[in-house]
Amino acid sequence: MKKLFWLVLIIGLVGAFMTNPNKDDFQDFLTLQYTKELKNMSDNESLLSLLASPAAFISSLSLKTEDYKLCSTYTITNFKGEEEKYLGVYKTFIKL
Repeated sequence: MKKLFWLVLIIGLVGAFMTNPNKDDFQDFLTLQYTKELKNMSDNESLLSLLASPAAFISSLSLKTEDYKLCSTYTITNFKGEEEKYLGVYKTFIKL
């Protein structure tokens, strides 16, 4: 039973290391998030495609990244001036 535990732990740690998201992954995530927010505000689909990517780019300019090899933290300042923190692990982002 101990061997199985250690095997699962090692596989989990190696998987976290190999799938640690980078800045480009986070920018793609921001673009998707802004597209969803803009979709809630507007019904014009062409407007969404024009605004989501620049909005994500502008937010990424104030991006602070800390890489811990198994996971990363991302801090941005949104358009309201509030700081938002995200944890990136296994190519997934979780808002803290």
